[in-house]
Amino acid sequence: MTEIEVLRKNGRIISYKAVGHAEYDEYGSDIVCAALSTALQFPLAGFQDVLDIYPRFEISSEGLLSVDLADMDLKGKEREVHSLLESMLVIIRQLSKDYPKNIKLVEKEEI
Repeated sequence: MTEIEVLRKNGRIISYKAVGHAEYDEYGSDIVCAALSTALQFPLAGFQDVLDIYPRFEISSEGLLSVDLADMDLKGKEREVHSLLESMLVIIRQLSKDYPKNIKLVEKEEI
C-alpha cells in the first residue's frame, strides 16, 4: 500500500510525502502505482521546468517521494504553485477512492 500525507498551512499545501508501493500488480505492470507516481511527480516537474522553483525533495526506488515547499520563496508564483498542487490532489483523491486497498491518503493542517 502507498500511504500519502499532504500537509497544509493556512489552507495551502506546503508538503507532501508518499511511502510504499501500491501493490495492485507486479512491479512493472502496476497501473495504480504508475498513475500515482505520475500524479505525484507532475507538480515537481512543473515547479522546476516551468516555474523555475526548486523545492526540497527526495525520491527513492524503495517507494519514497517527499516534496517540501515550507518557508520557500515562491517568487510571486503562489497561484501557479497552488494550482499544480491542488490538481495533483484531485487525482490522488480519486485514485484513493477507486483503489482503497492500495492507496491511503491523509490530509493534515499544520497548526
